Amino acid sequence: MKLEEYKKIVKSISKKEDKLKNVLISFLIGGLLGLLMELLAVFLNKKLNIPLDTAYMWVTVFLVVSSSILTGLGFFDKVVSFAKCGLIVPTTGFAHAMTSAAIDHESEGLIKGVGSNMFKLAGSIIIYGVVGAFFFALLKGVM
Repeated sequence: MKLEEYKKIVKSISKKEDKLKNVLISFLIGGLLGLLMELLAVFLNKKLNIPLDTAYMWVTVFLVVSSSILTGLGFFDKVVSFAKCGLIVPTTGFAHAMTSAAIDHESEGLIKGVGSNMFKLAGSIIIYGVVGAFFFALLKGVM
C-alpha cells in the first residue's frame, strides 16, 4: 500500500472534530479551573491566614497531586477527552505526563523503569522552562 492510499483510508475513517467547539471548551474549562484555583488561594489566604505567595504554592501542589491521583486511577484521560486542552496545558498536564510514564514503566523496576522514563517528556519541559527563565531574567536585568 502506498502512502497516498493509506492517507485516504485514514482520512475517510477519522472522526472529524469541530475545532471551534474544542477551542471554546478548552477556554471555558481552563478559565474555570483558573478561577477555582484562584478562589482556593484566596480561601487559604483569608480563612487560614496563609500568605498569598505560599497559598499559590499550595494550589500548585494541589493541582499536581490531584492530577497524578486521577491519572493513577485512570480518570484523567476521560476528563481530558471532554475538557480538551483546558486541563492538559496547565500544571496538570505536566503531572499527568510524569505519572503516566511512571505507571507505564513500573514493571521494569524503580531505577530502570520509573526513574529513567519518568522524565523523558517532562525533562524537555523542565529544560526549556529553565532556559526560557534564564533568558527572561537576562532581559529583565538589562531593562
